[in-house]
Amino acid sequence: MAFSQVFVRFVTLLIFALITTTTNAGSSVWKISSADKTLYLGGTVHMLRKSDYPLPLQYERAYAEADKLVFETDLAQLQASDVQQRMQRAVRYADKGGLQQRISPALYQRIGKVWQQYGLPGELLNGLRPSGVILTLTMLNLKQIGVDAQGIDDFFHTQAVRDGKPVAGLETVDQQISFLGAMGEGDEERFIAMSLDELEESAGFLDELISAWRRGSLVDLDRLMVADMRRDFPEQYNILLADRNQAWLPQIEVMLEDRPVEFVLVGSGHLAGEDGLLRQLKQRGYRIELLN
Repeated sequence: MAFSQVFVRFVTLLIFALITTTTNAGSSVWKISSADKTLYLGGTVHMLRKSDYPLPLQYERAYAEADKLVFETDLAQLQASDVQQRMQRAVRYADKGGLQQRISPALYQRIGKVWQQYGLPGELLNGLRPSGVILTLTMLNLKQIGVDAQGIDDFFHTQAVRDGKPVAGLETVDQQISFLGAMGEGDEERFIAMSLDELEESAGFLDELISAWRRGSLVDLDRLMVADMRRDFPEQYNILLADRNQAWLPQIEVMLEDRPVEFVLVGSGHLAGEDGLLRQLKQRGYRIELLN
């Protein structure tokens, strides 16, 4: 999902959704096997720079061998005008109190200064939920530092539609919209403050993330993106990562029982760490091989 990727480590999880594997692995694609059945599990980057292309060859190999592509959700439906409107409503408050009634005056003033730096209309700020504020600022910041190219999800979705390969999603658009609206709720002050702190370091952080993805370092991705969320925002961690992984695992297991070969493309937090899909699948007895 391209919304996105929360404090930049948190937001980036949804926006970039970088995935890696063991250090020096050289790719972010795994072959998952059960007896004579196979699927490929790859990590995506929802937004890239033009300089990040071409993609590692392992992605093209997995795509070529796949009969069907599976994404986090229906990417075509995400572009529908009614869905876009629902997403916009999800990041706005329905009541008149707005953001100003939920955070300190000092933090609201700090946000306002950053808001003005990007030339955004001040009257829009108070109506936005924490997710709306941080996602807006993050997207503008990413464009400023050169993130301007199609992400892996869109790249392969476009290719699959062109080639006539079936596509599917692991969860509904409505589920993704609910995740978007819930980010930062109940802990608005800390969520926004940490987000603003991380935005100031975004250029260097992006370089490190892309490097980790290129090298295939699951350890680095867990350190950069997952560990802080798991420690500082356990409820959000469960909602956005652990619980979704548990919901996806049965679907992936069904794919490993049929004959068509699927190429499943998901974000990094879903593969990295102790609750990651790779560890969960290994614990369930499936063979996990890095695609070289």
